[in-house]
Amino acid sequence: MLHFLSQVEKAYESKVDRDQLLQAYKAFKIVVPGKAPEKQLDKAFEEASGFSTYQAIKAAKAQDKGLISLGK
Repeated sequence: MLHFLSQVEKAYESKVDRDQLLQAYKAFKIVVPGKAPEKQLDKAFEEASGFSTYQAIKAAKAQDKGLISLGK
């Protein structure tokens, strides 16, 4: 789970490989399979860091390959 959150953080602070982010998300979903707990963790993580796991995964799924960067 920590690896997934660090990949999301990396997507906001620099760039992260789309496939690595989605692979980390897949492992995260094994630990947190339900939508409600996932949303709760996303909300808590976003409040603490300002980074949204939802937006990171949405951006990764929108691309076919390459690097994801959500930094402003």
